[in-house]
Amino acid sequence: MTSKPAHIPILLLSALHVLSACAVPAPQAPSPRAVLPPPGAPCVVLALPSSGPYEPIASKINRGAKAALQELTRRGEALRLEFINTEGPHWLAELSALPRECAVVGSPLQASRYDEARKAGVTDHRVFFTFLPSLKAGDEGTLAWRFFPSPQDQIDALVVFATDTLNIRTYGAFYPADAFGERMTALLEQNLAARSIFLQKVSYVPDDATTWNSAAAVLLHPVIGPDGRTPVPQTAFEALFLPDSWKNMDRLTTSLLYNGEDRLVLLGTTLWEQGLSGRLIPNADKFFLAVFPGAWNADVAPPDLKTQASDFWVALGYDFTRFAVNLGFTWRPSAMEVSSKARSVQMTWSMAPIFWDTAGMAHQKLWLFQVTYMGMTPLNVESFEQNRSVVLQRASLRMQGLSVVDAQSNPLVPGSSMPTQNQIDAGWQKTAPQNQPAVLPLSPTPKPSYKLSLPQAR
Repeated sequence: MTSKPAHIPILLLSALHVLSACAVPAPQAPSPRAVLPPPGAPCVVLALPSSGPYEPIASKINRGAKAALQELTRRGEALRLEFINTEGPHWLAELSALPRECAVVGSPLQASRYDEARKAGVTDHRVFFTFLPSLKAGDEGTLAWRFFPSPQDQIDALVVFATDTLNIRTYGAFYPADAFGERMTALLEQNLAARSIFLQKVSYVPDDATTWNSAAAVLLHPVIGPDGRTPVPQTAFEALFLPDSWKNMDRLTTSLLYNGEDRLVLLGTTLWEQGLSGRLIPNADKFFLAVFPGAWNADVAPPDLKTQASDFWVALGYDFTRFAVNLGFTWRPSAMEVSSKARSVQMTWSMAPIFWDTAGMAHQKLWLFQVTYMGMTPLNVESFEQNRSVVLQRASLRMQGLSVVDAQSNPLVPGSSMPTQNQIDAGWQKTAPQNQPAVLPLSPTPKPSYKLSLPQAR
């Protein structure tokens, strides 16, 4: 996990992990009033840093805004884009000096800058749509609005999939004892409690991986199987939440395997995208039952963003600019009017769509992704369920002390096709068929239920 400035709020961690992996050089942020259209054109403001640790992000957002400007121009629509540098000492004065019709502001990226605008009363005179995962209690939908995914959006996406799609009613959490892990686990616990589902949880020391095996044992309660050596976990849940960065996932799943557990549906966070995007994952077979949420899906990107350099932040600037134009505000109306107009805007989103409720609270319907040898791919529910059937059958054989392969080393339960090391070295994405199924046809052997595949301790 990369180091972060001390002033970065903890609720922004998941977003920062996603952005920090983007190594594509970004252009310099434009100076204020860089895009000047004809008089009377709609005006949209982006108040973002043009220096410091957030500058690469701001450059991507600005690039997305310019892409939206180009699209509008092709359609014969004029747009005035104003850029304010929030790292400048007088950024609030520059913002206040803009004409009244420059009413909608995309800003800020830092909670500290929002606090400055709030204390100065600027939020009373401009419509702020912030790029923050949360706002101060009572502010969202009254003083400002959110144009960004929240931690709760991540939890909602995971629970809806596991509970409503996979019919899972038992959950566990194996989380680092740090602010992010505890916060995300608490949100999951609250979400499940509303569904009358109990969460079993155990934490681990994030900086001491030598203790993770024993911490996992507290959660999984393994016993020795019939063969006298195979650990058989007495796990009482089917889905496991792992709110940690991708760089720790190999060691964490090894801790689960050390205790005999490989059947769980693994639920990750947006932190995973950093380590998966654009990379080959040789040990992806360990993560066939893993899913994680994300707000950017390159497979459904609009033509203007069909470039290798496009990502969530570019899409954020692109969508915000078009959204702000659709709002059509030339002054700061009442909070109720802003929320009502935001709910009524109809547009095609490049990132996961955002909705606002009657209180002006934003909710982003995030996509889900799964882990492959090529890094990450949008979730295919059918192949995921097939993978899960294969894993459960193989685990049942193993826990009974039976071999999972025949005398010729062929799997008794055919399962997910894995590339050879030569294929991985050569680039699996170049050698694998584009539409290769995730698994081969399943064995006709009756599949034991999950509960029956959990021997009871004697």
